[in-house]
Amino acid sequence: MSEKLQLSPLLFVAEGTDRKCFRHPDNENRCVKVLHPDTEAGRFWREIRYYSRLQRRGVDFRHLTPYRGLLETNLGKAAVFDLVLDDDGRISRSLAYYLAENDRRFNDWIVDEIEQLKQNFYEQWIVFHDLNPTNILVKRLGFDEFRLVVIDGIGHNHFIPLASYSKAFARKKLVRVWNRRYRQWYARFPLVARGLKPYPAI
Repeated sequence: MSEKLQLSPLLFVAEGTDRKCFRHPDNENRCVKVLHPDTEAGRFWREIRYYSRLQRRGVDFRHLTPYRGLLETNLGKAAVFDLVLDDDGRISRSLAYYLAENDRRFNDWIVDEIEQLKQNFYEQWIVFHDLNPTNILVKRLGFDEFRLVVIDGIGHNHFIPLASYSKAFARKKLVRVWNRRYRQWYARFPLVARGLKPYPAI
């Protein structure tokens, strides 16, 4: 039996509704996501299967974090993903962090970036269920050059995964989710919310 990976509070990165994220103790470019003990495990496994299918489809992962497999830790079973890092090696901050600064120039830029992200997901029929600003990181690539990377909220919760196999069904799903919820996701940042657009009806 392989030894469990040991995670400590010193490696803690962030915590979401369903998981805690730690920096991998043996690979500083990877993060280890551990499911909360009281979280429904089925959702976790559906997300893993969805990421695996995206990788088999050969989608462009520029706006996503590649999935690197499962392992056992002292805190339970965990999924390994690439850690999103800025060009100086620091962990990238969330879009919510930058929006809270209320910089007009950034707000104008970010509307275009979110629209490009939406289009990328539509073209590749990547389904999401939550694109709120805490689930998106702003990765600095160089001076005044950034990229949005979604770290959570990808996939769907359907027991029968039609959106994983049907391009038309997947696109209808993501269009419906965005158009119903994007104003709610960005309600704290009205200048940005007003600039965002719904997907055209399909």
